Amino acid sequence: MAAFGKKYEDMLAAINRLSRREKFMVGGLAISFVAFVGFLVSMWVSSVLGGLERRIDDKTGKLQQMLDMRQQFEQAKLARKESEKRIIKARGIQLMGTLETQATQLGIDTKDMKMVPRSSASTPESRIEEKKVEVEIPHITIDRLVDFLDQIERKSESIAVRKLHIRKSFRDPGQLDVRFTVSKFQMKKEEKPAAPEPGAAKAH
Repeated sequence: MAAFGKKYEDMLAAINRLSRREKFMVGGLAISFVAFVGFLVSMWVSSVLGGLERRIDDKTGKLQQMLDMRQQFEQAKLARKESEKRIIKARGIQLMGTLETQATQLGIDTKDMKMVPRSSASTPESRIEEKKVEVEIPHITIDRLVDFLDQIERKSESIAVRKLHIRKSFRDPGQLDVRFTVSKFQMKKEEKPAAPEPGAAKAH
């Protein structure tokens, strides 16, 4: 401590020996040095704050993405539940019977109409399966076809026309030969667990 005090006194003595001009020069150098150090410190602080702000913005953006995805997931889950409710409500509708009834009401000759069931479609993770019927109608006008397709889809929200092929009839250019696929969506039947075999003994 004494050594530090002596050095301080020697420095003051050296400064006192300087001329006024030299004192101004030393003071200017000291101020410039302090300003330079202050500039470096401010640059370092600004860099640190800038990096921190970028990290905060990045985390905020990721958090917002997570919230958006969560909201989309909840909306999709709600939409699926609503769809399942509509499908369950229409479970008593028989697809082929509905098609025949709608055709008869519109005056379409069902004797010429062919309906062929196709294999069902579904995915293992889905609770919904798609029942399909391929329909062929020869000699039908465009107006009656439009009415028929419209009535099919109006019957139930679980029924939809999936594919449609149209060509002019060779016999009558004013009529069409059409083939289309109609799907009915329904809930999968839950598989019951296999019953234990009669008389099966439990191992001890």
